[in-house]
Amino acid sequence: MDNKKTKVAISWSGGKDGCLALYRTLKAGKKVECLVSMVSEKYERNHAHGLKLDILEHQAKAVGIPLVLVNSGDDYERSLIGALSDLKQDRGVDEIVFGSLYAEEDRKWNEEVAMNAGLKPSFPVWISKGESSQLLKEFITLGFSAVICRASANVFDPSWAGRMLDWEFFESIHNKQDCCVMGEAGEYHTFVLDGPIFSKKIHLVKSGVVLNSGLWSLDIEDCQLLEKKGGIDCIS
Repeated sequence: MDNKKTKVAISWSGGKDGCLALYRTLKAGKKVECLVSMVSEKYERNHAHGLKLDILEHQAKAVGIPLVLVNSGDDYERSLIGALSDLKQDRGVDEIVFGSLYAEEDRKWNEEVAMNAGLKPSFPVWISKGESSQLLKEFITLGFSAVICRASANVFDPSWAGRMLDWEFFESIHNKQDCCVMGEAGEYHTFVLDGPIFSKKIHLVKSGVVLNSGLWSLDIEDCQLLEKKGGIDCIS
């Protein structure tokens, strides 16, 4: 019997969907080699949520999994395929995990990227649109803690940036018309601070809200990692 674990990489933005995909991947007994995030070295931020790279590094340390930053350069798709191909060759990665929910075009693009890199694509949080509410409920119930780092100015006012993804948010988002409660159409994005797969938790030290390209964005300038010991948080 072959007990070799499947080696996987996780497509990583720092948000709830990828984090839940990571959680389910670990539960499935697969070996997570690394988190892969597409970034702009020029602006020193990741593309998905505009997070500063040192903040993203802090998050990876809190989870305890190596973070691979891939500079998009002039060709985002080619850069990603190249990076995934290197992970297959250098680290023996067999599979790339995506946090796609129900957007068919998004899944198709991810499948093509994986195929071109010689990897198997995996979608552990793939749902029907009608299951969005249940997935958000699961995320909160599991004990994950996340903050809204981007909110569409077409849907939300500035106060939504910086809100916690808690039960109060759960109720509020369900009262928004024509809005996916999981933000699958880009209505909002999150940055995960803590959860059952975190060995440490993230404490935001300094941040501010700015309007950028139609998005109310939480510009996180500084954070600290806190030890999780018997319910008492200690700065690491």
